[in-house]
Formats: sequence, C-alpha cells, structure tokens
Amino acid sequence: MTPFKRLGLSPGSDEREIKRAYARELKRCRPDDDPQGFQALNEAYQQCLRIVAQRAVAFALAATDEDDSAPPSAIAQTQPHPAAPTPPAAPARDASSQPAPKSRHQAQPASHEPHHADPAEPQARYFDLQAFLEELFDFAQRRLAVDLQRWLRDCEPLYSLDLKHALRAPVAHALAQREPPLAPAATDAIAEYFDLGALYDPDPRLRHWLAVASDRGARSVAFERILGEYRNAHDRLVDRWLFGELQRPAFWPRRALIALIPSLPSRLRGLLLRLQRVGPEWLERRLDPGAVGFWLRACDPERLDPRRIAIAAVRIPLYYLAAAWFVWLLMAYDPAPLQDIPRNIAVLFAAWVAAALGWIGLRRLQRWMAQRMGWDPFVAYTIVLLAACAACAYWLPFQAALIACVIGFVQARSRAAPVPAMLCFLIGALATIAVTPSSLLAYDSAAPLIPIAAATVLPLHDFALSRRLGVPMAQVRAGAGKLWRLAQILAAVAVAGFLLR
Repeated sequence: MTPFKRLGLSPGSDEREIKRAYARELKRCRPDDDPQGFQALNEAYQQCLRIVAQRAVAFALAATDEDDSAPPSAIAQTQPHPAAPTPPAAPARDASSQPAPKSRHQAQPASHEPHHADPAEPQARYFDLQAFLEELFDFAQRRLAVDLQRWLRDCEPLYSLDLKHALRAPVAHALAQREPPLAPAATDAIAEYFDLGALYDPDPRLRHWLAVASDRGARSVAFERILGEYRNAHDRLVDRWLFGELQRPAFWPRRALIALIPSLPSRLRGLLLRLQRVGPEWLERRLDPGAVGFWLRACDPERLDPRRIAIAAVRIPLYYLAAAWFVWLLMAYDPAPLQDIPRNIAVLFAAWVAAALGWIGLRRLQRWMAQRMGWDPFVAYTIVLLAACAACAYWLPFQAALIACVIGFVQARSRAAPVPAMLCFLIGALATIAVTPSSLLAYDSAAPLIPIAAATVLPLHDFALSRRLGVPMAQVRAGAGKLWRLAQILAAVAVAGFLLR
C-alpha cells in the first residue's frame, strides 16, 4: 500500500490535503489504542510530505531549465562525469589525476549505458532532497556554525536561486522535526542562509517551524547540561550512582542501595522533574525508560504506588532496627528497646500509610478548591489548617489558639499590602471578643475560637472579592483590595460590641 493510499488520497494531493487526511485518520488510529498502526500512519504521513517537498523542488528545477538562468554547474547533470563537487569537506584534488568526487545529493546518471548527449538537447536535472538534508544536518551536528555557513555558501547546487527558494519549506520542516535537535547556533546559521525568519515572508509556517526548531534546540542544550552535572561528577560517587541508574539498564543492587539511603530517592525524583520540565519528549529516549518510570512512580507523593509501598516496607523496619540497636548500646545492653519490635514496626508502617493518605487527600482537596472555587494553594492550605484548629480546640485549646495566631500573622505578612491585612486580623480578634457572650468566654475551648475567627477574615475577604470582580484570588492577595474598608467595619463592630455589653 502506498503512503497516499494509506491516507486515502490521490498521488497528486498537496500538503494541505495531506495534513487534513492525517488529522482525519489520527482520530481513528490513536497512539494509545494502536501503537503500531499509529507508527505506520505517521510514517506514511512523513513520506507523503517528503514526496510533496521533492515535487516542489522538481518544479523549481523545471522552471530553472525553462528560464536557463542558473549556471551550468548548479545541478548535477546526467553525464558520465559530474561537473563539480559539493562544499569542500576535504582538500581539493588534482582534476587531471582522477575525476572529481560526487556529492551525495547530486544526481547519478539516468542509465548505466554510455550516452552521448546532443549539445542542443536539454539535459535533465535531479536533486536528492533527502540526501541533501542528511548531509546538511550531519555537517551541522559535527562542525561549528562558522564552518556551516561556509559550507552552505560553497554548495554549488544552491547557486540556483529558484532551488534555494524551493528548499526553504522542506529545510524548515526538517529542522522542526530533527532528532536530536540542532544547536541554536547551527539553527540560526541555516535560518540566516535560507532566510527563514523574515517578517515579510507570506508563509507563516516557516516562522512557526523555525520557532519550534529554535525552542527544541535550546531545550536540548539545557537537557544535556543538566545531565552533564551528573555525568561529569568524577569526585561525587552519589552523582555517578544516580546517573548510572538513569542511563544504564536496571541493576537491582544499585537500585536497592539508592532506595534505602535517605534523601537519594527524592533527589533522583528532583532530577527527573527538572529534566521533565526542560524536555519531556526526551526523558525516555535519552534515558532508560524502565528507570524513569520506576522512580517517577516510586517517589510520587500524590499516589500510593506499589513501588513506593515496597520501599517504605523495607526502609521502616531497617531504620527502626538501626535506631533500636543504637539505643540498646547507649542503655548498656538494656533489653527494653528491643521489645515488641514487630508491633512497633507495624504501628510505624500504619502511621506512614495514614500520613501518606492524608497528604494525598490534602493535595486533591487543594486542586479541587483551586479548580472549582478559584482558590490559590495558599488560601486552600490556610482554610484546611484553620478547620483543623477549630476541630482540635476542645482538646488542645492553647495549641489551637497559638497555631491560629501564627496562621493569621503569616497570611497577613505574606500579602503585598501587609499593614491593612494586619489591622484586619487584630481588629477581627477584638470584634470576635466583643460579640462573644461573656458566659462563653469563661470556657477554655472558646479562647482558640477568637484567633481562628480573626484569621478567617482575610481568606473570606479574598474569596468574596474574587467572586465579585471575577479575578483569581492570587490577584486579590497581591493588592489591598477592600481591606481598609473592612478594617473600619470590624472596628465599628468591636466598638459597638463593647458598648452594648
């Protein structure tokens, strides 16, 4: 089946029809459901684009033949000995001793039989686009940008302006899809030669492809720079372990050692997150996919993956036994620290599971509040902590009041306008005391409710104002908002409450 038939097109379809057909077929053949079918579809799509680009180059060459304005050595001709080599990658040779070498993107003779062309007969021309792109990118990958510019200037087939103009779209598209991406300097040199970033260009695709190529090149350099910090760590054994774990196939003794040493799993996850922010598409291409998937799941704080549970099930008994043995030595071999070891380990593991589930629930509640109610994470954590203080006020009144005061002070000081926020917090506490009946103030459990109510004033103000103005709560927190007026209202309530008591 030809690539055009795979997309349901005729061989004469243009690039727009190819992209529409690819988008239509992509809805039927998703990469998650049918990876092999998607790969075949993508190969057919890329091959169709190459055929269309080759066709555009052929049209440009035909126009050059009709115009007869290009120099005779612009394109390789169908003669037994081509005219001139491509850009000098090696010193020039004596033409009298041996024939000139052929470039990979110059044409070969149409027939192997000797053919004596008539000087008056127009000679056919051919340009191998794929070979030219491979040679161009290979040279750009190995040499400096200055050498690349000289290579392009000396490329004899590009002496034809029509051919050079016809190559702009294929080169830009190939730059955007190049793997690995070229360095930004090489991309800039190619873009400058083919004039890809011109603002006056009527084809916006060229600027888009150039922007994609530049972005991918810069991110690829940053990706390799991060890996280089661990690849070249000759004096740090831990960094070499981490780099070997990500680059080489799974070696379970090394993986177990990294999992059992404190802070190493979180450090490895931090490295993977840095790489994921820079180049998520290269995370499993340039690193070992098994190691990447294992550590991203084993160190994810927002899910209880079996890998994470297995690591905790090994670390908790090991750490507990080490601590018990140390205490046993300090206590002069007293058997008390070594008693009830299985029960204590089970309690610690249950506590770890409860803490992990609580953290997961807290993060999900934060996301729900941010998506449904428009609350930023700071306000979400504030509300959750204040609710926890109110729930514990009966049993731990002093501790709940102290935590509520700290929360109110922190959220007032973290604002862009802390003075009115601090006044709202203090006057809110006075207003709460003024409106609370004297009979309730005699109870210890009522004392922590005063700072809790005062600290709740600020997030309620942010929530009401964000709903009224239709802006995010983070933007409300960045300004004073209606805090001065709210402080005046609370002061009036406090004065009225004290006068009426």
